[in-house]
Amino acid sequence: MRICMRNVFTFFVLILLLCGFAEPAQEKDWLSYQPAVVELKGTLRLNHYYGPPNYGENPKTDAREALPILILSKPVNVRGNPDPKAGFDKKSVKGARKIQLVLTTPYKEFIGKTVIVKGTLFHAFTGHHHTDVLMDVRSIKKP
Repeated sequence: MRICMRNVFTFFVLILLLCGFAEPAQEKDWLSYQPAVVELKGTLRLNHYYGPPNYGENPKTDAREALPILILSKPVNVRGNPDPKAGFDKKSVKGARKIQLVLTTPYKEFIGKTVIVKGTLFHAFTGHHHTDVLMDVRSIKKP
C-alpha cells in the first residue's frame, strides 16, 4: 500500500512539473533577468524617441532614435536578482507591457506584426533605454 501511494504521489508531481514546463513565459507569475532565457509574444513596433544630447529637453537639437519595442500580448513581472553584484538587475518590475528590444539581426519585416522573441532580459540603465525592462534578442519569428 505504501509503495502504491508513493507511485501515485510521484505521478501527480511529475504531471504538475510537466505542465509547468509547458507554459509560455507570459503565463508564469515571475520571469528572471539574464542569464535566464525567456520567450515572449507581442506586436513589434518602431517607436521614435529623443536622444542625445538632451533627450527631449531641446527637440530642435536632440537626435531622434527609432527603436524596436515589443508590445506584449500579456503583461509580465520580472523578479529582481538578489545578488549584490547584479547592479541594475536587482530591481523588480511588475506589469511590464512594453519591452525594448536589442537586436543585432534584421527586423524590419516584423514591424507591425505579432512575433515571438527569445532572449535574455535586463533592467534599463542608460538614457537610451526607454522601457524598464529590455531584451537582448537571440531570435525573432512569427508565431
